[in-house]
Amino acid sequence: MRTNCTLVSFVAFALALPLGAAPTIDPIPTANIPAGKSLIVPVTASSPNGRPLTFTAVSSTNRITVEVRTNNLFWKMSVVQQAAPGATGSYQIPFRGTVITVTNLGDMTFMLFKDLAPRTVDVFVGLTASGFYNSNTVYHRVIPNFMIQGGDPKTNGTGGPVFRYEDEFHPQAIFSGHGQLALANSGKDTCGSQFFVTQGPQRSLDFGYTLFGQLLRGFNVLTNVINTPRNTSDHPLAEVIITKASLVPNTTDTVLTLAGTNLAGVSGTIRVIADDGAGGRATNTFTAMTVTDTNNAPPLLYPNTVTNLVAPVNGRLTNYFTAMDLNGDAYYWFPQFASDADYYNATNSSYNILANGQLQLFLVPNSNFAGAVKFYGIVSSSSFWEYFPSYFPYDLQAYTFVFGDTAMGATASNFVTQPNVAFTNQLLATFTNGVAGSAVTNFTALINWGDNSTNSGVILTNASGRKEVRGAHTYTNAGTYPVYVTIRSRFGVETTVVATAFVPPNLSQTHVGAQSTLRWPAWATEYQLQSSTNLNAAAWTPVTNLPALVGYEQVATNNSTGSGFFRLKR
Repeated sequence: MRTNCTLVSFVAFALALPLGAAPTIDPIPTANIPAGKSLIVPVTASSPNGRPLTFTAVSSTNRITVEVRTNNLFWKMSVVQQAAPGATGSYQIPFRGTVITVTNLGDMTFMLFKDLAPRTVDVFVGLTASGFYNSNTVYHRVIPNFMIQGGDPKTNGTGGPVFRYEDEFHPQAIFSGHGQLALANSGKDTCGSQFFVTQGPQRSLDFGYTLFGQLLRGFNVLTNVINTPRNTSDHPLAEVIITKASLVPNTTDTVLTLAGTNLAGVSGTIRVIADDGAGGRATNTFTAMTVTDTNNAPPLLYPNTVTNLVAPVNGRLTNYFTAMDLNGDAYYWFPQFASDADYYNATNSSYNILANGQLQLFLVPNSNFAGAVKFYGIVSSSSFWEYFPSYFPYDLQAYTFVFGDTAMGATASNFVTQPNVAFTNQLLATFTNGVAGSAVTNFTALINWGDNSTNSGVILTNASGRKEVRGAHTYTNAGTYPVYVTIRSRFGVETTVVATAFVPPNLSQTHVGAQSTLRWPAWATEYQLQSSTNLNAAAWTPVTNLPALVGYEQVATNNSTGSGFFRLKR
């Protein structure tokens, strides 16, 4: 792997920080949890000595549970608003091929819920790394007491990336909080780059829109944007522009998920502890209470219970569709073939509704049929859904069942490349369908490079007999990109694996007198700053001082003289 190195003053960095200063946790308001459901609560804190904080939380009652969300990414954006030339505090920025005058509104920082919506977060990681949002998108729709919506490259609500992807719902991701980050869509499974941030609970959105993040810092920016003057189409009269978006390190904030009993009126005390690992601790408490919930969210389909997707000619497939309703209400199944052609290829199919609420599907192909049958599992809270599908809420999941083929197994291959350097023949995945010697012409591969670009892969057979997917591309920006490789057989069997493209960041150095300052992008949290007096040394020493986040850069400084090398190493 290539690493970026620079010759700078070399010396062990010394922390000039007050090691004895304890962290503090900002006040947390009373939390009202919908009875029987959940609430996402942001927690912010400070660590005067710069050390990262570890959070724990406990509830005073077992009828209210609390979970600290960990190992998630943080996403920050800077927001400005168009202003008249000469306005107080105004300055100029490039925007969509021109230069305009703006005033600063501030920054917004979110936790992204990779654990709840992994594909969605992957999309935003890739688009953000590519610079998709930077001085290119606006908040094109603002509605007080509802939400602000942005992220459209056309700036009018009709655009998005070159691909679309499915909704991702989770029982603990409902719109019961404030400042929640979610995907806009134009119908089921049409997600793209557009997102919105809520003002206050918006329970009518539950399981209709993918919730994938929580605002932690910048609530004042949300308020200012949502109150900006707008036209009759809810578009701000003066453009509200995202000038920069990036992943950033955040070692002082977290998010809690509270879940309450079905009984309203239960109260408890939540105790939050922040520990800096060096003897500094802070404790804060707040009250949590369950409140009556009158919202009737649609039932939710579990996506991973349908697993039998491939059978030989004249084989049969039995699958189980599973759903849940957060209110415990009855729900109704509406299994459907995607088209008449799909139905006529499997006319002897049937289904049962089991006592546990599952839909049991028996898919029986016509004699000697080989090919794909597309099928929808649909669940609704209303038995009249099929008569009024646009009126009653529902959840839907599409599946492709294939007869006359074999399942595929695939393994992703990560790789390293450099920005603005074209590459070809890059190995992205290996796969097999269990049939030795099958022709490569039986398969196709679509590559989503993660940066708003897709193309087809080349399929080869390697020396061990496994198939390979190779591709060609150029990344214009450094970053970490999720690369989705979807392999499809000629009969319709499909599998998707996710490789990672590492495009290393630059490490820069400046001198002011005896002081040497190192800078690298804020998003590069997977990379460790290392030092050595020998450029060719096999082992480099990790630099242990804590960098500061300055804007969208991580910055580390020392004040001594000497010589040596620094590098960023993943």
